[in-house]
Amino acid sequence: MKTLLFIFGTRPEAIKVAPLILNLKKNPRLKVLVCSTGQHREMLQTLLQFFKITPDFDLDIMKPGQSLTSISARIMAGVQEIVDQHKVDHIVVQGDTTSSFVGGLVAFYNKIKIIHLEAGLRSNNIYSPFPEEFNRRALALFADLHLAPTEDAKNNLIRENIDPTKIHVTGNTGIDTLFAVRNTIEHEPQLSREFESKFNFLNKNKKLILVTLHRRESFEKNIKTVMQSISEIAIERSDVEFLIPLHLNPEVRKNAVQILESRACWMKDIDNSHNHRIWLSDPIDYIPFVYLMNKSHFIITDSGGIQEEAPSLGKPVLIARENTERPEAIAAGTSRLAPLDMPGFISTVNELLDDRATYDRMSKAKNPFGDGRACERIESLLL
Repeated sequence: MKTLLFIFGTRPEAIKVAPLILNLKKNPRLKVLVCSTGQHREMLQTLLQFFKITPDFDLDIMKPGQSLTSISARIMAGVQEIVDQHKVDHIVVQGDTTSSFVGGLVAFYNKIKIIHLEAGLRSNNIYSPFPEEFNRRALALFADLHLAPTEDAKNNLIRENIDPTKIHVTGNTGIDTLFAVRNTIEHEPQLSREFESKFNFLNKNKKLILVTLHRRESFEKNIKTVMQSISEIAIERSDVEFLIPLHLNPEVRKNAVQILESRACWMKDIDNSHNHRIWLSDPIDYIPFVYLMNKSHFIITDSGGIQEEAPSLGKPVLIARENTERPEAIAAGTSRLAPLDMPGFISTVNELLDDRATYDRMSKAKNPFGDGRACERIESLLL
């Protein structure tokens, strides 16, 4: 029996490893251990409960205001303790987070084989996204099995002289999760009614634009530009409304509150006597967030995962970043890089709202990131 240790710490990681963990746990030839580093502790809980996954190890690393160096040191010490006490044959990491990079580094130091999910993504700018671009490039140096979501990702690795026999194109496991959650919502009327009640303040006669922003490199400029543009659009147009779940990072919240001021209403402070067009909320759990993505007209985001998921729901994506490590989405026509100056950003949003041909072209484009069978392919490879 081989022992696999999954290491993850953020909600996007959990979304992508959850269906694979469930699949592999059913196999009697494998022992699956789960380690949560706790980077997104509050945001992980509901998702893990939905999938009925209980981590075997919880490093609980987060402290207010800690640096990337502190996070890395605490993850390294925690993972080392696990491998000291348990026989581990393979460590599985996902994507490009600090948890993934440090987990892979500990595996390398201990000569444990490393399986890298979602390998090969590149923005080709070491500082954007930061520190993710470095993390994923470094993981490629010492991973033993590279599970690439697309042919483009595979080709990126080959250009970096990674052995092609160690690279396999599987699709993205996040699409497997998305389909599973969407099917659950559609086939459980009580769940649908619960979400309809929770978000009943949204106006069905307006086009809903869902907005998520959280990247470190966006703090100084991009988030401010997007928030200022949203404020202007909400003044000029009566046919739209924005819902902005705010990341827990204080920098994100500070910018949103300072810029949007009285024009926005917190979801928890709903006042039905006002016709608000901008709604703010605390982070929304993944299951209701899928519901909201499905209800939205389109999405503005700097998230990588949403660039992958939204096309499967037929939702265009405006990417609030200077570049993306998912150029397949732009090539397929499901996403666009939005200009990060106010006039350009506002013009792009208005085009997607007013030009039906542009909207239809993006919403009907084929998702290049997967068909919902990635976990099946990965399990076959591992066995």
